[in-house]
Amino acid sequence: MTSAEQPPRQLDLISDAPIVDSSKTYDLVCIGFGPAQLATAIANREARKTSNVLFVERKPSFSWHPTSQLPRMRMENAFIYDLATTRNPRSGFSYVNYLLARNRLVEFANSDRLNPLREEFEDYLRWCAEQFNDQVHYSSEVIGVTPENESGSVRRFKVAVRDAHGKTYVVEARSIAAPSPPGRRDQKPRPLTSVNFEAGQRIVSAHDYLSRRNELRDRHEPRLNIAVVGSTQQAVEILDDLLTCPRLGNITIVTENESLAPLRILEDAPEPPQPRLCSIWAKPSCEQKPTIPGSSEVIQRIYLRAYEKQMASRGRYTLRVVVGRDAAEPCSKADFIISEHAASELSSSGLFSGLDQLVLGCRQKGESLEEVQFKRGAVAESCRMWMLSAHSEGGRSLAKDIAVRAGEVVSALAAADEGVRREGVGMISARM
Repeated sequence: MTSAEQPPRQLDLISDAPIVDSSKTYDLVCIGFGPAQLATAIANREARKTSNVLFVERKPSFSWHPTSQLPRMRMENAFIYDLATTRNPRSGFSYVNYLLARNRLVEFANSDRLNPLREEFEDYLRWCAEQFNDQVHYSSEVIGVTPENESGSVRRFKVAVRDAHGKTYVVEARSIAAPSPPGRRDQKPRPLTSVNFEAGQRIVSAHDYLSRRNELRDRHEPRLNIAVVGSTQQAVEILDDLLTCPRLGNITIVTENESLAPLRILEDAPEPPQPRLCSIWAKPSCEQKPTIPGSSEVIQRIYLRAYEKQMASRGRYTLRVVVGRDAAEPCSKADFIISEHAASELSSSGLFSGLDQLVLGCRQKGESLEEVQFKRGAVAESCRMWMLSAHSEGGRSLAKDIAVRAGEVVSALAAADEGVRREGVGMISARM
C-alpha cells in the first residue's frame, strides 16, 4: 500500500509537517510513557546493544493514575514484580534499589510486608521515569501514523507529533508501540438507569472520589446512603475507604467482581440452597464456595468493618453486596452513587486506520503484551508493532510479566536491527 492510499486527513498531517531529521530513523517510537513504556526504556538501557527509542507523552510529566492514591492502600503483587527484577534481578531500577536510594530499605524489610504501599510504588515509578527525561517528549501527542512503502513492502512508519505549542513535526521509526485499548480487559459496568435526580441522587465518578471524599464523609442528618458501582480494584478500595467513616448510612456495592461474593453473608436474606449432585459425583473443587478466611486481606478488612458498622448501629446501617450488572434497583435509595465510567477510547484509536489493509490481527503474548500480525510480505520483518498494557486485570496494579515482556520487545528490536544491517550488506554486495 502506498502513501497515496492513506486516509486524506492523515496524509495531510504527514505530508504538511516537517521531518525533524530526515537522516535519523528511530528503532522504536512509543506512544505514551506509562509503566509499560518505562519498563521498555529500562530494558533497553540495560541491553547489550541499546536501540534508538523515542517516547511521546501528551501529559506534562510522568504520572501513573490521573488521581491521587487512597491512603494505606497496597499493591496486589509483591515488590519483586516491579519494572525490572523478574527480567534482571541485578537491575539498578529495581524496587529494592529505589528503597536504598530513598534510605528506606531496612524500614521496608522490618515492616514484614511484601506488597508496597501504592503511594510509595508510584513514587518508585516517578524515580525511574526521571532518569529518562532526555528520551521523552512530554506535552506532545501523536496525531497520525502512516506506513512508508519501499520496494513493495513497508520498511518504516512516519509518525506525526503535535507539541505543546501546537506545532506539528514528523519522526520516522521502524517499529511502533502503542497502548492497548483501555476497555479490552477491564469489565465495563452497565450504565445506570432510573436514577432519580429530583430525589437528591448524584453520580460521582470514581476518578473524582478523592476530591469529593471530605464532602461525603461530613456529618449529615439523616445519614448519607452511598452506592458504589464497579468491578475493578479501584471500586473495592473506595468501598474499603467508605467503611472507615462511621457517619455514613447504608452502603451498597453493585459489582461483577466475584471476589466480593463472600461478603453477601452479611445480608439478612440467606441465599437459597443450590441443588447439587450426590457426593460421590460432585467435584470438591466446584462445590467449595469462597469464604471470608480464604479471601484477600482487603476483603477480610471490608468484612470486619462492615460487621462492626452493623453491630454498632444495631443492624440499622449495613453493607449490601449485589453481584450482577443491574444497578437500578440497588441504587434507588442512594443519595450519592460512585460509578466507574467506561474508559474513553484512546486518542490513538484512529491513528492506525491507514494500517487496516495490512493487519491480520493481534497475538497475545502474556498479560501485558500483544504483537500486531501483518499480512505476509506487506511489512518488512524489521518493522514491528506492539500493543502494551501495564495493568493487571483489576487495573490498579502492574501486570506481573511487565518487565519480562519489555525485555522481549527490546530483544526483538536488536534482532530487527541485525536484519536491517544484513539487508544493507546484501544490497552492497549485489551492486558490487
